[in-house]
Amino acid sequence: MPRNEATVEELLGLLPDVDELELLRLRIIAGAVPDPGKAWDSSSAYATVDKRIVSADEVDRAVRHAEESLRAYVASLYEGMRPVFHAFFEGRGDDSAQHLITLGEELESGGRLKGARQIYRTALSLTLPNLDKSTQILALRRMGRVSLSLGDFREAGQHYERSAQLARDVGDMRGEVVARTGIGNVLVWQGRWSDAERHYREALALLEAAEGAQPSLERAQLCNNLGNISARMERLDESEGYLAEALAFWRTVSSPLDLAVCYIHYAHLRERQERYDDARAFYEQSLELPVPPAVQCALATDLAELCLHDGHLSQAEDWGRASEEHAIRSGSAYTLGRMYQGRGNIARARGDEDGFNFFEKALEIARDRGYPFLEAETLRDYAMLRRHIGGLEEAQAYVERSRDLFTQLGSSQNVADAERVLEEIRAERAAEEGAPPTPLAAAGD
Repeated sequence: MPRNEATVEELLGLLPDVDELELLRLRIIAGAVPDPGKAWDSSSAYATVDKRIVSADEVDRAVRHAEESLRAYVASLYEGMRPVFHAFFEGRGDDSAQHLITLGEELESGGRLKGARQIYRTALSLTLPNLDKSTQILALRRMGRVSLSLGDFREAGQHYERSAQLARDVGDMRGEVVARTGIGNVLVWQGRWSDAERHYREALALLEAAEGAQPSLERAQLCNNLGNISARMERLDESEGYLAEALAFWRTVSSPLDLAVCYIHYAHLRERQERYDDARAFYEQSLELPVPPAVQCALATDLAELCLHDGHLSQAEDWGRASEEHAIRSGSAYTLGRMYQGRGNIARARGDEDGFNFFEKALEIARDRGYPFLEAETLRDYAMLRRHIGGLEEAQAYVERSRDLFTQLGSSQNVADAERVLEEIRAERAAEEGAPPTPLAAAGD
């Protein structure tokens, strides 16, 4: 029977799992709209993007635009290889590597992270025989950055460490500062805040030894990071000082993303200080900046959680829906997954059991696309929902799987937190069953 529309779920079921069709998947999602026939259905509040509908005409447009984009991408990829070969035949091997890095940066900026990593890996192999190590230092940093974006923390840390050591060996102070900042960023994602702070401080000390307290891009970024870490470690006055220095710099240098990050850290600090109106103001200032949809998505999620704290449930739901729109616009599967994890937490905070839909979708994306850290965090948060509604056995299984993933990722703080929660859940299950809790194994057993 002919039809003129279908759900995203139905349409994606028609697509083979071929890399070249990934852009079409994202285009179909971007062209979908909420089903107007279910606008007043209470279940629509928990519907994921799969339940949105797409018209036949919109699918045709998605196919055409995806094909055009893929053709443009392939053309730019091959065009980017021309200077690589030219430099090679002219005996300029280091320039070949540099051209590959430039090509990788183009792919990375377009969201093609796995392709970018392969290009950076090839560039790195070309630099190994060269006496001049500057391109190798850069290639290692790019490998670290893209691996961090993909959630491969061990590989990211290894590449940044090698880059920092090589930069130190050849006296490249600024290269070492940037690499040590990268190491700190990896450690933040692993929840290893004290270790992250140590690397940030080492990088800052290198800058100050060479330049004193002179303002610079690297110094301001380190102040952003140290402000964030200090707040997480409850050193709030110290955080205030770092963020004030960073903000003074970003107001004189045009870097909207760095300024937005500074505002976000300020908002988190104000929340810790229980100055919630000020936190909201910083979030809103961030939203006014021209930042990528992925950042706008994270901001909307933060604002939703702030509204929940203030008891404004309808506003929280509005911001949750706004985060979904930003995530769809980002064209990033990772951002979609992270958004649904956030919406699951919003539903859990509201006491809405149906929020499991959001966690399930986040897990599906994390597993299908290979985002282990997103999977681990989602399992941890999902477990709290199951625990809240009395599903202790499921909650324990989710936390155990989350702990195992965090262990593989080297995220020691998250592992410790998971072990603490597991002990609590075991005690709750034992109390339900009328038996004494089973203690965790001692370190010497």
